[in-house]
Parts: sequence; C-alpha cells; structure tokens
Amino acid sequence: MSPAVRKIPAEPNLDISFQGLSQSTLIHLLMLISTDYLILSKLVFDWADSYDAKDWDRLRSIIAPTLTVDYTKIGLKRWDNMSADDYMAMITHPGFLGDKTIKTQHLLGQTWWEKISDTEVIGHHQLRAAHQVYETEELKTVKLRGHSHATNEHYYLKIDGVWKFAGLKPNVRFDELRFNEVFKGLD
Repeated sequence: MSPAVRKIPAEPNLDISFQGLSQSTLIHLLMLISTDYLILSKLVFDWADSYDAKDWDRLRSIIAPTLTVDYTKIGLKRWDNMSADDYMAMITHPGFLGDKTIKTQHLLGQTWWEKISDTEVIGHHQLRAAHQVYETEELKTVKLRGHSHATNEHYYLKIDGVWKFAGLKPNVRFDELRFNEVFKGLD
C-alpha cells in the first residue's frame, strides 16, 4: 500500500497503488480494471433501465442464480439466498414493478466501487427513483406521483467469468409526494 494512504480498519478497499509492478504487468492490470469498470457500469445501467422498461428478459439475463436482497431499511426483510426465480417473481409482481399502470425512472447519480475480491464488488450508487401511476393501463391520465431518493448498495459477483447483479440494499434518504401510495404491495 502507498505510504500516503493510511490503512484504517473497517474502511473500504480504495488502494490504487501499484508499487513493485513491472510496466507490462501494470498495463495488463489497468486493462483488466478498466474492462471490469466498464462491464460493471453497464450492468448497473441495465439493472435500472430494465426496471424502467419492464424488460424482464434483460433483467433475468444479468442476475446471479442467488441474490442478497436487504429491504430492512425500507421496512421489509432481508433474504440472504433469494433464488433468481423468486427475485423475478417479486420484481414483476403486479403489486410492485409488474404493475402496468406504473412508469418509473431509476436515475443513477454518482457511483463508487468497492472491490471485495477478484470476483466480488459492491457498488455504492446514488439513486432517484421517479414513479408515476396512471388510472388505467392506457397510460393517459396520471393518478399520482411519488419519488424516492436513496443510496443503494448493489452486490456484484463474477460467475464463470461473467459479472452478474447479485442483490441490493437500499437506504432511503427521503421520499417525495405520494410515494407511499405507489405500490399495492406483495402478497
């Protein structure tokens, strides 16, 4: 670790020093890091955009076989080993994002990445989730609006050489308008 960076217990791994590496090794390492960064950035975009487009096939294609879903900070529970099928059933439920009268935009703000290992990364994302609920599926008359502002921890795993979305833990900062009326709820 660089002498300019103090190691503080329980702090994220932000060490980007490369002392002791040959130039060719360093170039190779930087190319790998750049590739992972681009792939992970696309992965979080696909997560948000698949929610908003209700593109459930795209969402399914980017998720891990099991996920950690921690909704404790929004009044629900934590699932440590939720299957991909259960996650998809929850997200696409008519009482949640599967409601065809709800339009959303999960707008990502700043992100920083925490490398846990070569196969595990935590993304820390700022998020504004805008929600507009319509009277009917024709999407002509707006019934209500509600927005949420949060930071999300997203979990990413490299499985068989491919990065996958492996769960989330939202931390809501505040909600606007009638957000508490947007979703009908899961049964």
